Amino acid sequence: MKIKIILILILSFSCTFAQNELSLVIQQKSEIQTSYQHNYNWIANTKPDETSSHHYSFLNLSGQAVVGSALAVAFALPPLTAEFAASWGSRTTTFTRTALGILSISSYIFGAGVGVHWVAKGENPTLSFWKTIGASTAGGGAGILFASVLAVYNTKISDVVVTIILLTPVIGSMIYASIISDWPEDNQAMFFYKNCVAQKDLVQQTNLFNLELLKIKL
Repeated sequence: MKIKIILILILSFSCTFAQNELSLVIQQKSEIQTSYQHNYNWIANTKPDETSSHHYSFLNLSGQAVVGSALAVAFALPPLTAEFAASWGSRTTTFTRTALGILSISSYIFGAGVGVHWVAKGENPTLSFWKTIGASTAGGGAGILFASVLAVYNTKISDVVVTIILLTPVIGSMIYASIISDWPEDNQAMFFYKNCVAQKDLVQQTNLFNLELLKIKL
């Protein structure tokens, strides 16, 4: 009889102790979850510093210049060939030669934008194709305007100036891709969520002891 009373007292004490410890565990778990939610909300509402981390590598920039120039020539070559062939024709009109000249310039500008976009997209997947083409057109337009001004004043154009004028579509595209274009946003909130304390980890961190329940026959 005394043994049963002692066992009942021990069991009652154990239950009381377990209940107190469980309350402590629940309180600590709630505090950790509150802290986690606060940190998550803070990071989710914090904008990443895009200007400090987003830039092209030297290899990519070099590729933009080379591939942009190469595709510009490749795109302009067919209409240039057609214009050259048409200039030898006796029935070729001025309108035809003018149209082929405009097509050659347009193809050159378009090819420059395509080349820059093709290479730059490898490091900036969100780079806009048509905005890159637009920047190439703006650069090409600036080059044509500059060349027209020089022609009006009958200024002798050096080889360096000619090269710069030819590269204006590539330069315009590269300026847009490197400075103006949008970059992928660093989803820091998602990164924090994946690397923060999961529900299972919360339980493990607040697990102060393992209690095995035994069937005691009184």
